[in-house]
Amino acid sequence: MITASLVPNPVLFSTIRSLAGALLVTLAIMPAAKAQGVPPAKPTPPETPGSASAPAGSPAPNASLASSPDADRPQENGPLSVQQAIQLGLRFNPAVRAAQAAAGAAHDKTRAVNAMRMPQLSINTYLSTGNMPGGLSTAPDVTPVNRLTVPGKSSVDQNLMLMAPLYTGGRLESLVHAASQEERAALAYVGVRQVSTALAIRDAYYRALLADALVQVARTRVQADAEMVRNAQALFESGKGIHAQLARAEAEAADAQQALTREQNNRDKTLLDLSAAMGVRLDSKFTLADKLAYAAPFGDLNSSLSAAERNRPELIAARARVEAAKAGIGAAEGSLCPQVYGAAMADAFAPEQMDRSTGGTVGAIISFPLFDAGQRRAEVGQAKALRESASDDLQEADLEVAKDVRQAWLDIDTADQNYHTAQTALEAAQEAYNVTALRVENQKGIQVELLDAITALTQAQTNLDQALYDHSIAAARLQRAVGEI
Repeated sequence: MITASLVPNPVLFSTIRSLAGALLVTLAIMPAAKAQGVPPAKPTPPETPGSASAPAGSPAPNASLASSPDADRPQENGPLSVQQAIQLGLRFNPAVRAAQAAAGAAHDKTRAVNAMRMPQLSINTYLSTGNMPGGLSTAPDVTPVNRLTVPGKSSVDQNLMLMAPLYTGGRLESLVHAASQEERAALAYVGVRQVSTALAIRDAYYRALLADALVQVARTRVQADAEMVRNAQALFESGKGIHAQLARAEAEAADAQQALTREQNNRDKTLLDLSAAMGVRLDSKFTLADKLAYAAPFGDLNSSLSAAERNRPELIAARARVEAAKAGIGAAEGSLCPQVYGAAMADAFAPEQMDRSTGGTVGAIISFPLFDAGQRRAEVGQAKALRESASDDLQEADLEVAKDVRQAWLDIDTADQNYHTAQTALEAAQEAYNVTALRVENQKGIQVELLDAITALTQAQTNLDQALYDHSIAAARLQRAVGEI
């Protein structure tokens, strides 16, 4: 029990009457002013010494900096490996950070729900005046709630209210379990965003490597065509060639230069894609430290399926949502049971022209819903339906994960075969080009043969680079399919 000593004070009671009278006058004036279209007065903020008002429409200080999408992003310069790019993405990618913030919110929700199982204490001060008895209650959103009957005269009351759950039929425990499972699902969704971001970064990085390789192919073609132009020019000047051959060589060289320009443009765009995937500044000036390279497949289909079953964050989240839905059923069924709470209250009451009084109350509150028009039964049915929906979602996720793993292995097998085929084709095209170039240089072959050999060599090198990219991204998709970063 808590006691307090309050002595009636005529000045305090007079102040209470004045405040109450001012409040009544304000409430009477505001509707009339609104009806006459008189806007309420707005407070004028004090001016800071030395400051001047900005003209209408002028931007706020640092407005351009605040609105820039790169304002809060780091700038990455220098050599960058694919693993370094992934680590940057896990730190700065907006989707990952948003998922982490959502997981933090889910954690706080679990704490808030768990607090419902703990004792709640509120302190309430009531200042009242009037000419008839009335009732006052705790301010909104303050728990536990207290209600006080006040006399028809000025009074002051100081109250402490304590309440704790004793038995809720498992309702609160189920709510806490449901919130903790939702938090687990939110944490798993962070994993979803992380593995998806890692795949997006690998894809952008490998596409940038492919674009860089294709730039080198286009540059090699430019060099070969330049050599062909020089040979054609020499033959024409010595009277052993015709102008049409020289013009054809020059046209081919111009086309090769345009192709090089296009590939350079595409490479720059892929670097922008990589910067965006990492979440760094788009004007970063990094270079790619890795190269496209062939790596033999690891593991097998069965081991990948087992790893995905253990690690795939989508499955972890789906299982957590099933558990949360089961806990929701427990919470709904618990609401059908008696709700028993313990309560303790202490008051110090001082009415005007009466002796002050202090005291306390301790008791138990037992509440049971007798009739709610079927509301709680419907909530139980809704919770069971949500559990069935979550179970179906889990089955769908199982199918999707197994499909992803199998498709990734199909892509790896295909890319593996294409790589070996492309490697053999490049060796043949390189040998054919060397022979043809030598024949043309010694006037044993014609220029068209050399053009065909350059085209075939360019296409063979492009096919090999594409096969290397396909194999690399297929391996990256397998990592994503089994839930690895």
